[in-house]
Amino acid sequence: MKNENRSNKQLYKGAFALVTAGLVSKVISAFYRIPLQNLTGDIGFYIYQQIYPILGIAFMLALYGFPSAISGYLAERGRYKDKQVYPAFFLAMLLFSVLLFLLLYLFSPLLAEWMGDKELAASIRHTAWVFLFVPFVALWRGIAQSEQMMESIAYSQMIEQLIRAFVIICAAILIYNRSMDVYDISFGAMIASVLALSASSLFMYVYRKQKKKKIKSNISFVPDVSLITLMGKIIGAGIVISLNHMLLLLLQLADAFTIVQGLMDYGQTLTASTATKGIFDRGQPLLQLVTVVGSSFAMALVPQVSRTSWQLHKDETIDKVRMTLKYCVLLSVGATIGLIVLFPEINQLLFQNQAGTASLRLLSLSLLFTCLIITVASTLQSFGYMKWTAIILFVGLWIKVLLNHLFIPQIGITGGAVATVVTVFLIFICNFSFLKYLLKGERLLVLPWLKLIAAGGLMAIIILAVKQLITLFTTLEERFSLLCFVLFSVIAGLFVYLFLIVKWKFITNQELAVLPIPERWKKGMERKQ
Repeated sequence: MKNENRSNKQLYKGAFALVTAGLVSKVISAFYRIPLQNLTGDIGFYIYQQIYPILGIAFMLALYGFPSAISGYLAERGRYKDKQVYPAFFLAMLLFSVLLFLLLYLFSPLLAEWMGDKELAASIRHTAWVFLFVPFVALWRGIAQSEQMMESIAYSQMIEQLIRAFVIICAAILIYNRSMDVYDISFGAMIASVLALSASSLFMYVYRKQKKKKIKSNISFVPDVSLITLMGKIIGAGIVISLNHMLLLLLQLADAFTIVQGLMDYGQTLTASTATKGIFDRGQPLLQLVTVVGSSFAMALVPQVSRTSWQLHKDETIDKVRMTLKYCVLLSVGATIGLIVLFPEINQLLFQNQAGTASLRLLSLSLLFTCLIITVASTLQSFGYMKWTAIILFVGLWIKVLLNHLFIPQIGITGGAVATVVTVFLIFICNFSFLKYLLKGERLLVLPWLKLIAAGGLMAIIILAVKQLITLFTTLEERFSLLCFVLFSVIAGLFVYLFLIVKWKFITNQELAVLPIPERWKKGMERKQ
């Protein structure tokens, strides 16, 4: 039992490290876009945003897709120490990356034409080089994930983002000083990405070498499995896993093809429609900021849950799934309620006006399901149901497109928010229902729901009370006062929410034992229970 608790503690310590790294990375990602736009202007920002999805795919494969596929493959076969397969992993990923590189490089003029700007051809060619560096860091992350060295992945992710942000800002400064052409921001983004992936790979190698220095390493460069088999297992699984982690990004893609036309059918002009679409996109960074929680828990869960673990250790497997889903629900509910209550002030703070607050508040409800979708989908994938999760996501995207066509011409941009919430709810229900079927109808979401709603309601009341109190003494117009209010409200709301979670015994002592918090706090919380 003691060893089991230690293992669980390590598992969730790694998950929380990834949550922290993900949050820091998202903050950095949001921050560097401000000087980028200020220095290069709207044209430079437009160019970067056009190539960003391509870069995003590369980093998703390197952070989530390939590492989770590798760790899942090793966990399913119990081959954590079988190093002969590592070179085969690398070769399979390298061949796939070279294929993507060639497709992007050779077809860049055609892709640029589809984007409506032939000048982007060189920018697309620049981004193609990034894929050649993905296999290096993905291999080390996959090995680290299979060995539960999640902290190293968290550190490497932060190193990645810091280097990317620094180099891109440097490139923006050169463009501002007219030392580079504005279209060269894509070259700067490519250099930033290559340096970031290289530094991350080097860090992962050194970190693992330090941890494993007492173990002799005898890696054979003759793979003991078929390369074709690995191409199907690792590449196929990696793409599917990445798709699930790109849920919000793919929903944005559906919006890109449907919202503007829908708003024009609603009666808006083209100019007004594009402006409204830009306002609606304000919610995406905030949604991604919270959804990173689900991604991080899912990464930590995959090596621990598999078809084999379910067959041999049913109770332990069920406990791990329940615990992870419980953490996701508690975090999602708190974040959703807090975001809905504070959205007017957050909108004003970040974007200098409160345009679109109503539809963005409605869009925030999707947070209740996005973290759960990623965690449940990752669990299904670890059971071997890769195709199922891909089919559900694919059908869900078409549902989103259909709902956009139905709702937006009738009720405007609010229809886009409704379509997103309905889509993620349906995707969650399909995945969750199938997981319950696989686990023989076991109850997975074990929570005191009425108390949870009460805790969220009390948190909202506290935040609103703080706002009313502050407005008695000052107006929330200046950015500094808004920043202070938002930070104070978040801290106050979080304190109340966590206090009620402990007071009302949402978390058992066994679940509390795995949390990466000081033992003194745990003992105090146990006494309260």
